[in-house]
Amino acid sequence: MDAIETVRAVATTAMGLIVGSFLNVVIWRLPRGENLARPRSACPGCGTMIAWYDNVPVVSWLLLRARCRQCKTRIRVRYPLVELLTGGLFLLAFLAYRGDLVTTGIVAVFLAALVAISFIDLDYRIIPDAISKPGIVVFLAAAPFSALHAVEALAWTRTWVPGGKPALNALLDAGIGAAVGALLILLIRAIGTWILKKEAMGLGDVKLLALIGAVVGPLQAVYALVVACFGGALIGGLLFVVGKRRPMPCAMTVRGSGGDGQGLEATFERVKVLQGDQGDFLVRGAPAASAGTAVRVDLVLPATRILEDEDAQLDLRGHIARVEGEGVARTWVIEITEHTERDADLVSFFAQSYRYIPFGPFLALGGVLGALLPSGVHWFLTAGYPALARSLFGS
Repeated sequence: MDAIETVRAVATTAMGLIVGSFLNVVIWRLPRGENLARPRSACPGCGTMIAWYDNVPVVSWLLLRARCRQCKTRIRVRYPLVELLTGGLFLLAFLAYRGDLVTTGIVAVFLAALVAISFIDLDYRIIPDAISKPGIVVFLAAAPFSALHAVEALAWTRTWVPGGKPALNALLDAGIGAAVGALLILLIRAIGTWILKKEAMGLGDVKLLALIGAVVGPLQAVYALVVACFGGALIGGLLFVVGKRRPMPCAMTVRGSGGDGQGLEATFERVKVLQGDQGDFLVRGAPAASAGTAVRVDLVLPATRILEDEDAQLDLRGHIARVEGEGVARTWVIEITEHTERDADLVSFFAQSYRYIPFGPFLALGGVLGALLPSGVHWFLTAGYPALARSLFGS
């Protein structure tokens, strides 16, 4: 890499850091329906507007020692991580398509969209249409200018119209890629819904894989789904097992509301939610009480895990369904019998946010690999992995 290319690489990385700073705003404001441009960023603790010199990507976080200059509220490490991740992805895009600035730009925008989608999906279990729908249109329009759809660049990409102009074949490749991505998830969604008798996947995943297909084409869209399934099965399964056993960090006060519950009051900071959709709770380390005792539950769910600007405070009523164990091992299973539909939705969402990892980030990972290492992913799935499997398990 000569001096000019080194300067370009550094400039691309710096641009990625700046875009990452903007993505932090997108991740916070877009799900809440807030304006992305105004007002200026402010400290969530004291509301003070953040000065430009305190908003330099990564550097300001380090100089401020991860705290607001005014009120000393801690600044989450996620902010510099998003900036570093975006900067690193921009650099990889530059290295992957060195000399092709147009394709580098297209891929960089695509990667930035995947970063925003992934973190929003992790926080709120939604894939925003405001990114996926316009993204599909933009990347379809950009397809004729992208090397990702060039037959010469990818030996396995079909010439959809033999003898046709490269721009036409690129546009067809992007369109078919978007259609294949959407249809794959729709098919899986239909099969899962039929088996589980409830909605198996959200439509957000349909639009996300369509977006990925519009950028990388139909074959890589299939590969992205394969990568997502492998990653989801491995990481998601592990986190499900760990999260299922881990109590949920929330504030909960249980008070007796009549009969032998008079005078009963206990406060818990970690509660295991059994069935959020029905409002049932498992409370560990509970004091002595009788099954059937009527109780009122004051539950506070932190805003960081629900789509609310403030902590959600719920007032629920129910009874102790059963008591298990003795002493410090005593457990209540509380059945909630009076709650609103909103209460049930918030509790269910909160419980899932700690037990499950959504599918969107895994699809995004597949999209990242398909955009940066298309030949490598193709080789691994068609030759490398089968050869490895044969060597480990025999033919």
